[in-house]
Amino acid sequence: MIDVYIADDHSIVREGIRALIASTADMHVVGEAADGDQALEAVVRTAPQVLLMDMTMPGCSGLELVEKLHRRAPETLILVLSMHREEFYAPRAIRAGARGFITKSRAPQELLEALRTVSRGQIYIPRELADRLARESLMGKSNGELHTRLTKREYEIFIGLAQGSTVGELGARLHLSSKTISTHKARLMDKLEINSLSELVRYAIKHELV
Repeated sequence: MIDVYIADDHSIVREGIRALIASTADMHVVGEAADGDQALEAVVRTAPQVLLMDMTMPGCSGLELVEKLHRRAPETLILVLSMHREEFYAPRAIRAGARGFITKSRAPQELLEALRTVSRGQIYIPRELADRLARESLMGKSNGELHTRLTKREYEIFIGLAQGSTVGELGARLHLSSKTISTHKARLMDKLEINSLSELVRYAIKHELV
């Protein structure tokens, strides 16, 4: 029996996933969290076999949460569930320590298969994405979009700003000074070739990153 812990800030999503898992004979839900901080505490304490987590939640979330859980609860295998684009988020999530990545637009049966794959310790990403990444790697190509130039920290700050967080809020969340956040902000805006926060938000929306 596969023990699954669900972390998502939308109750209707959690209820839907819980009902889907209840329809199977080989897995069951052992707990739920509505924010990243609650998920971090619960997973470290109880060590479920698989954590199915949303990429964007209140509190600690995203790549930061994946990295913390990978260090503090390495026995728990992480499957990231997100509304964001697979081709950019999936490789970063895997590098951060997740075992798989799937978007919320995928079919329910594919989510179940992803959970089973991850529970076996295998990596799960949609086949067409794996094929595309393999082709790009062999050809030495990337999608050429400006945000692919960002470092992991710059990307975290970029997404935080695009979602409405202030420099001070990001500093507290990432345990960095406001000056450091501002420095990263200036660098990422230069890489994205933008000059204002409104342009930053428009860029994120245009590229379906938030």
